[in-house]
Amino acid sequence: MSMKLRNRLIALVCLIFFLSIGAALFLTTTNRKPFAVIVFVADNISPSSVAAARLFSGGGDARLQIEDLPNTAISRNSANDYSVPDAASASTAIAAGKRVNRGALCMMPSGSSLTSLLEEAMSQGRATGLLSTGKLTTPTTAVYYSKTLNASDTNGILTQFANHQPFDFVVGGGGEETIPSLENHNSQKGLKTTDLTLSGVRSYSIIRSVAELENQPFWKKVPTLGILPIAALSQSGFGEGNPEAPSLSDLVRIAIRNLQSNGKGYLLVIDDPMIGDAALSNDAESMLGRILSFDRAVATARRYAGENALVIVTGRENIGGMSLNGYPFLRDKGVSVLALNNDGYPSICWSTGPGFAPEKVTHSSSSSKTNTSSVGILTQPPAFRLPSSVGTAGDVLSLGTGPGSEKLHGFIDLTEIHRIIQEAL
Repeated sequence: MSMKLRNRLIALVCLIFFLSIGAALFLTTTNRKPFAVIVFVADNISPSSVAAARLFSGGGDARLQIEDLPNTAISRNSANDYSVPDAASASTAIAAGKRVNRGALCMMPSGSSLTSLLEEAMSQGRATGLLSTGKLTTPTTAVYYSKTLNASDTNGILTQFANHQPFDFVVGGGGEETIPSLENHNSQKGLKTTDLTLSGVRSYSIIRSVAELENQPFWKKVPTLGILPIAALSQSGFGEGNPEAPSLSDLVRIAIRNLQSNGKGYLLVIDDPMIGDAALSNDAESMLGRILSFDRAVATARRYAGENALVIVTGRENIGGMSLNGYPFLRDKGVSVLALNNDGYPSICWSTGPGFAPEKVTHSSSSSKTNTSSVGILTQPPAFRLPSSVGTAGDVLSLGTGPGSEKLHGFIDLTEIHRIIQEAL
């Protein structure tokens, strides 16, 4: 071997050696952003509700999936003008990182608009997904695309959705109302009704069933809008894979499959307003069942997104003030913790609302012509009766795993959730 060739080989080896050291230092010292960022948001994710859901699922020794998340914070959630937030202001704190007045979506009291996390992710080139078990126009979902001081303006919010640059994957409920409204929006612009053209740039491919969502080619870069019947999304059973009654886990799995083909990563937001809806009517069994469904969906997201994904689960507001009282046995679960407790009084009661007694029986008294009611063992009485329950003061749980989630510790403001996610994009 010539001296010249040997010197070249030595130089090549040295180059490879130093490049390897440089790469190792880069990988170990730089702050690499996660490919997958997934955010779960729901009402009544608080220590008391999580404890009740745990007992309901399997008794005192049971554990929920979210209890495996290594990082936890207690989040303060006041609005800009009220100590107790509503859905709109609490959702804005998470989505835009600012405290706004009750009833406002991504809009400051001055009228200046705020950028949502999904809009920021879109500007970074990430794929964007928005998944809700409720209607797309509910404040908790609309906050990611709408700017308004009136969160109850459903028509205005729907118009903003139709004119917003499309996200890559959107699924929500209310197809019976939403699709005709969107098609009417198209017809007014002289557009076809098979797709929803937005901003004159791209159009959503409208999907009306979970079976269609499953069969949608995930490699196609066409924005997907799945608008499903609310009845199909209201299921909270343990089964998965039923296209007629999809679980939240099914929808999370489909969403991840559709978003992960983007080379720059993705942000997926999952909103489950049905937990709060059940609380509004004082239906503890449905609320706890929804929390368990939500909990299983978190496990699904972790399984399909991979170990290096940033997954954050956070509460939003607290509704109804549910309490599970008395002293259930360690292995009491299900109806055992919903029914009259061992001392004969209701295990579950609410601070406000209509009360819930599905087994109330009306009969005629033998000594009177008037009807009387006897209430069964599942009665859930309120302390103060209202047509529907209202918000209650209370911090919420925020939990997470993956790069950046270590910032979840101690007491924080709910707006910090936005900052943590924003830094990961």
